[in-house]
Amino acid sequence: MYDLKSIGSPRARELHQEIIAGTIYNMWPEIVVARKWKLIGEATVTDDPNDNYPDIIIKDPHKRLVFSLEITRSWGLSYDRRKGHMLKQRFPEAEFFIYNYETDVLWGLGEDGLWYSSREYEISSRFFERPLLEYIYLPEED
Repeated sequence: MYDLKSIGSPRARELHQEIIAGTIYNMWPEIVVARKWKLIGEATVTDDPNDNYPDIIIKDPHKRLVFSLEITRSWGLSYDRRKGHMLKQRFPEAEFFIYNYETDVLWGLGEDGLWYSSREYEISSRFFERPLLEYIYLPEED
């Protein structure tokens, strides 16, 4: 008999997955349709299956990581900030963002290495026409 709880990695909560799917849907026209770039959910940043798995990434036609967005809750914010810094060292031209759905705050990693909050600043990406927070999908509460 198999212990199904021990097979595979634990998956994020349903709400987390809904936010990822809806956000990709909102970003799709500007990234995939208009630019013909890759917009991928929960994919590695390289071909190494053991590498980091950001929630949403964008790769340009040369398969370079140019954008990363983590979807998190408050308890995961510090881990995702460290992950963003580590990825920024590996991919210095890419943009890194974290969205905390418990507080409805978007964080953007600045060129100075500091994280900036949507509570104080309008967080934007060079790949989108509108402020990035407008692309984040939040399902209606039941």
